[in-house]
Amino acid sequence: MKKTNIVLAMVIAVFIICATIILVVAFQSNKEDNSVPVDIDFTALSSDIEESTNLDATKMSQITIEDLESEFGINRDWVKQVIGVEPYVNTSASMYIVIEATEGNVENVVTALKNFGQSYDEMWKKYLTEEYELVKNRRIGSKGNYAYFVVSDYAKDIVDLIK
Repeated sequence: MKKTNIVLAMVIAVFIICATIILVVAFQSNKEDNSVPVDIDFTALSSDIEESTNLDATKMSQITIEDLESEFGINRDWVKQVIGVEPYVNTSASMYIVIEATEGNVENVVTALKNFGQSYDEMWKKYLTEEYELVKNRRIGSKGNYAYFVVSDYAKDIVDLIK
């Protein structure tokens, strides 16, 4: 009887250890990768995003550094370079912005993008229900010294392209 209890206790202990390892690995694989990218080729990234999304370039305008301050509340001194598009007219909420922040300013940029996200949310809340769903599921974050804001059916794919 004692040997059976010891074997049972060992099986349970092994099971608990295996379950713990599986949970830790699953948790780590679902965490957003915030490792510092060495360098992002913005031209290639822009092409990759265009190829993998439904963003119609004929209905979109490029976002420039000049637009960042007036539309998004982002100080020019916080930005090295930017790529992104936004709709010409408000019939689509889809857009993306990827910003390389100057040293020490990525959190400032992310905070400004979050503030913009709240105002974008308010703008679409009572307008087009289907587009508002996209806005509610927006992605805002950073990877290394790069910050991003994405509203799209392909938001996860766009974020994955930012290496």
